[in-house]
Amino acid sequence: MINSNFAFGPMSSEVIEAIFRTSQYLRKELMIIASKNQIDHNGGYVNNWTTTEFMNFIRKMKETYPNSNVKICRDHCGPGFNGNYDLEDSYKTIEADIKSGFDLIHIDFCNFKGSKEEQFAESRKAIEYCYKLNPRMMIEVGTDENTGTNFGPMNLSEIEREINFFTQFCKPEFYVVQTGSLVKEINQVGNFNKEFVNKISQILKSKGIKLKEHNADYLSNEEIKKRKGIVDAMNIAPQFGAVQTIVTLKKCLIYGIDFTDFLNEVYEKGKWKKWMHNNNEENKFLCCVIAGHYHFASENYKKIIDQLSEREDIKENIINSVMEVIDHYAR
Repeated sequence: MINSNFAFGPMSSEVIEAIFRTSQYLRKELMIIASKNQIDHNGGYVNNWTTTEFMNFIRKMKETYPNSNVKICRDHCGPGFNGNYDLEDSYKTIEADIKSGFDLIHIDFCNFKGSKEEQFAESRKAIEYCYKLNPRMMIEVGTDENTGTNFGPMNLSEIEREINFFTQFCKPEFYVVQTGSLVKEINQVGNFNKEFVNKISQILKSKGIKLKEHNADYLSNEEIKKRKGIVDAMNIAPQFGAVQTIVTLKKCLIYGIDFTDFLNEVYEKGKWKKWMHNNNEENKFLCCVIAGHYHFASENYKKIIDQLSEREDIKENIINSVMEVIDHYAR
C-alpha cells in the first residue's frame, strides 16, 4: 500500500536526491514516477540510465538517506509512450522493473492500436503478467488520454465502466483521472473541474481505490487546496526540469559562462514543441527552459556544469531549489 500524496519525475540525479532528502527531512513518504522516455530497460534521457543503472542509484540514495521513504513507480507502461508500439517492448519494461525492485507499475494501453475492448484485453494480460512475476506488485490504471474536454454523464459512465472492468481481476492502487489540469510551456493552463472529479472520487472511494491526477505541475497553494479530500495523489515532473534549467542558466549569467551551445542544442532538437502555448517559437531561451531537462546528459550541459562547479557547489544549489518545489506541494 502507498500512503504518499505526491509522485515526482526523476528528471536528473539532483532531482532524485532532492526527493530522498525531502522525504527524510519531513519524515514523509514520497513517490518517484519514471516514464519510459526517462528510464527504461534499454536506457532513457535521464543520465542515459537503464532500469538497472537507475535502481543502482536509488539504492545509493537509500543508503545516504536511511530514514527516507520513497516508493519507485513506473509511469505509463504501454505501447507508444516512447515511440515504440511493439508489445514486446512494454513487457521488457515490466520484466526489468519488477526484477529491479519497482514498487508500482502504471499499465496504460491507451495507445494500443485496436478497439477499446482490445485495449482492455491487452491491459488485463499485462497486469496478469505483472502478478505472475510478483503477486504483490502494486498497479495503477487509467490514462490522462481523457483530455478533460467532456465532463458530462457519458464521460462519467465510460470511466465507471473502465473502473468496473479492472476491479474484476485486480485492485488498483490508483486510478488516473483527467481532472482538467494541463501543462503548457512553464504554466498550468488547465481548469480543475471539481464537481466532475468529486463524482469520480466518490466512485473510487466506494471501491477502495485512490484517485491520481497527472499534469499537476505549477499549481498555486489555492489550486492545491481545491483538490484536498478529492485528489489522493498527483504527479509533478516538468516543473523540476524547468527549475533545474533556470538555476543552471541563471548561474551561467552570474559568472559569465557561455551556454550558447546548450541553448542551440535544446532548440534544434525540438523537444519543446509539444509544450508550446501562446509564446513565439523563436524565443530560444523559453524553449530551453521548457525542454532543457531532455538534454541534461549532453556534453554541452556537462561542460557548463563543470565550469560552474569550479565556482560553487552547483549541484547542491540545484538540489536545494528542487526541494523548495517539493516542499511547496508536500507541506
